[in-house]
Amino acid sequence: MKKLLLYGLICLLTCIPAGANEITEDYMDIAKNYCLIGDYPNAISYLNRILAIEPNYTQVRDIIVMLNRFTSQDRKAYATRQNSSIYNAMVAKYNGDSTLTLEYLKKAANANGFLFYNFLGEYYKELGNYNMAIAAFNSALEYNPDFVQAYLAVALCRYEMGDYEGVIPPITKFLYFNQQESFAYMVRAKAYMMMGRNNDAETEIVTALALNDDIMYRFIHGIILCKKGQFAQAKNILEPLTDTISNADIYKYLGIAYLGLKDYNDAVLNLDKAIVLSDDDKELEAKYNEAKAALRSAASNSAPQQNNPSQQQQEPKTQVQESDSEDFPADYYLNDDYDSEEDINGTYDENQKK
Repeated sequence: MKKLLLYGLICLLTCIPAGANEITEDYMDIAKNYCLIGDYPNAISYLNRILAIEPNYTQVRDIIVMLNRFTSQDRKAYATRQNSSIYNAMVAKYNGDSTLTLEYLKKAANANGFLFYNFLGEYYKELGNYNMAIAAFNSALEYNPDFVQAYLAVALCRYEMGDYEGVIPPITKFLYFNQQESFAYMVRAKAYMMMGRNNDAETEIVTALALNDDIMYRFIHGIILCKKGQFAQAKNILEPLTDTISNADIYKYLGIAYLGLKDYNDAVLNLDKAIVLSDDDKELEAKYNEAKAALRSAASNSAPQQNNPSQQQQEPKTQVQESDSEDFPADYYLNDDYDSEEDINGTYDENQKK
């Protein structure tokens, strides 16, 4: 979840300036992909390459600062740096002093309501208490209506709660103020996908891809196509991504795509990889068993015909018929001793008998 949120922040903060060259754009995409897999040092390395080309790219400098703070062992969040009471509350909580924690949080609320509620929202979100987090982010919006990122934070909380319909209003409100933000379209696509509204989900992810041809968006697009039953298209999108992404979901949906295409061997191979990488996934296990059963059935139906037992039972009859004819060579009936049809039937000539 932290990787996804950090990736989202980078998407929000990054806006390729007009006239940027293709190398800069490529470096930015590589940096974001490194963030997605948690490789922040390499992400920073590529961001520094951008600065070498465009030294005045201030947003990239801000992202580097954020990443350095994120990876630092002694990092502080924005709220704790701006409000010492919040930082003291965190220290008190770490030490297990709940009374002192509450006291410092009250001081933080009196000093700056916006920072307090923003901090409180992040605090509850990390604990998985999403209802309290949502309430805090909404309070932050009351103190600072321009803090539209709170709508995105609320949408992400709703998604983690499994309230996919509840994702739509805040993410739509966020997109009203940020119409070119591809990450938000991706979040809305995932929510629609989880609601079973796959046509709407595809529309959203295609919009996200038009704004930013990102590997993560392509991955989600492949899953949506698989859910729509467009298995050939799903396979063509997902298969190349396995060079970069190696998790249970990509092998699961690639396996399902192969299963839909009746390529049972590749279906079993990919679903087997998914099972190794996954936790307890009932749908995955069911698809794996379905693929194995289909593979066994296909192998049985293609077995050689000579193995048919009914044909094997007929073979001795042919052998008996052949053995009956061995006592009578083909030229036997041309022997002079037999000069009539009656002789052939076994009646001996009287002269020969004498």
